[in-house]
Amino acid sequence: MDDQHGDGPRGRLIGLRTLVRDRLELLALLRAVPVLPRTVLALAMLGASLLPAATAVAVGWLVGRTIAATGEQGALGDIIGPLVLVGILLSVDQIAQSLLVPYRDWTAARVNGAIRRRVRQAVSVRPGVDHLESQVVRDAATLPVDNAYLFNLGAGAEGQLWLVTRFVGAVAAAVVVAWYSPLAALAVFVFITWQRGLLRRHYAKAIATAMTGTTGDGRASNYWSEILGTPVGAKELRLFGFRSWALERFHTHGKVPVDELSRVLVSAFRLHWTVFALNALGALIPFVLLARLAIDGQLAAGELAIALGGVVAVARVISAMGWEAFSIEASVPQLAAVERLDRFHDEERAAATTRTVVDKTEHVPTIRFEDVSFAYAGTDRPVLRHLDLDLVAGESVAIVGENGAGKTTLLKLLAGFYQPTAGRIVVDGHDLADLDPAQWRRRLAVIFQEFVHFELSAFENVALADPGRPDALVHARAAAVAAGADQIIEGLPKGWDTVLSRAFTDGADLSGGQWQRIALARALYGARVGGQVLILDEPTASLDVQAEVALFDQLLTHAQGCTAIVVSHRFSTVRRADRIVVLADGQVVEDGPHADLHSSGGIYTRLFDLQAERFRETAT
Repeated sequence: MDDQHGDGPRGRLIGLRTLVRDRLELLALLRAVPVLPRTVLALAMLGASLLPAATAVAVGWLVGRTIAATGEQGALGDIIGPLVLVGILLSVDQIAQSLLVPYRDWTAARVNGAIRRRVRQAVSVRPGVDHLESQVVRDAATLPVDNAYLFNLGAGAEGQLWLVTRFVGAVAAAVVVAWYSPLAALAVFVFITWQRGLLRRHYAKAIATAMTGTTGDGRASNYWSEILGTPVGAKELRLFGFRSWALERFHTHGKVPVDELSRVLVSAFRLHWTVFALNALGALIPFVLLARLAIDGQLAAGELAIALGGVVAVARVISAMGWEAFSIEASVPQLAAVERLDRFHDEERAAATTRTVVDKTEHVPTIRFEDVSFAYAGTDRPVLRHLDLDLVAGESVAIVGENGAGKTTLLKLLAGFYQPTAGRIVVDGHDLADLDPAQWRRRLAVIFQEFVHFELSAFENVALADPGRPDALVHARAAAVAAGADQIIEGLPKGWDTVLSRAFTDGADLSGGQWQRIALARALYGARVGGQVLILDEPTASLDVQAEVALFDQLLTHAQGCTAIVVSHRFSTVRRADRIVVLADGQVVEDGPHADLHSSGGIYTRLFDLQAERFRETAT
């Protein structure tokens, strides 16, 4: 029964193996540091850890020489050697400790930088985006990146190296004691190591629980901090006057990790009585044994000083519960989180071997949705239901329907961000799920309704699809003209080189309509440099009706030779498309050109006339 619960010999053996494995994996993180600095750090730590044992020997030598010189009425010169040595060792100890602090911080920063890259690579390697909406994945991505200064993987890795070298120093000090009394050396080493083990087990369990159980609150606290302290929520915060409420939310979530850490520390107080007793035994028993030897004449005064100094050195090196001990224990769940994310790489490599690489992609593809159904994770309500739709190469198709009909979801499936719950999407006879995602997306030029305002230059914002090509600026200018963004860019302080954010010197911010034209230029640039399917989700929502109609005509002209798929709520615009597809309840309910659909008296007719009537009322 003990083994079943992990308390018997087998359970303890498994726990020991896990402990060793975790510690070795922490040390392996130091590979992010170049070899020479890593070696220097290890040697410096080792030297600092051996100094207490060396100091004990030097002090004993000094005591012995001093007593001998006193008995022989010697001079100061008789003790100058050991005196200088003791002074040097004490000075080196202080200097080493001072120099190690910034060096350790630099090492931790290097490791943390590598971990951040590793985490971001892991969460971005999958072709879809559904995993980014998972609470488990978001917590795992947060743990190793966003925790407090002391509780991160970098601090845990260099702290583990420091702990190993200190253990070597403790063994060296114990060897010094054992030279005079093996029993005293065994006693101090066993008792001091015992108390250290008790503390480690307590903090390992408590901190691991605290770290993994409060990640959500930590992310919520960061969110409210951003709302309160950045332009993201500045206008609404002041307009609606919810500053006090936001501050309370920030405080409520922010205090959860702090309270949990306090609980860990307070719960250790009871344990410290046992720790105090073991520390006392670790010093008292060796001192008594060594004193007895000295009284019996088996140890000279200098030898007694060396042995007692060795006992103190063992206790000092092992029992000091520095911050690195907390960092090490906090790093264990963080390392497990990173390893969970690393599995994305393995899964993606395995999936890549089964995907089809289409050799010839010069032609515009034919796309077919075959009995496609889809529901987002965590809900049983399907957004699309047994949808069938053919998209003929080179035609312009407008997708319309009321809110919640599944228009944007259809586009996200086409982009490969999600996989259909049932059915499939076929591209030139190949299942889209079997195609190489990167190759497929190079054939797409997309702007979604929630496009990103990148804090990059105007050129980089437009040319994101392929900014490194020699003719990038030529294509960017042409795309900007087609999107009506050329005059906007020319009016910026540095033209195409202007960063589109006021957070940067000489940067500029844009209005909603101006940003939409920049995003349109981005999609049109993608179409010019290889995109064969132009996907526009509410591409002109921030423009007035007349500007939208004019721009839509430009878009269709610019998209000639591509398949253009447009989602829009303005029927005066989409009527110019070759086909109009009406979605309702996740299905295609009407499909055809504007004239045919409007004369049919169906859903499209009702929605078109309703909107047209509203515009007529507005005009009058």
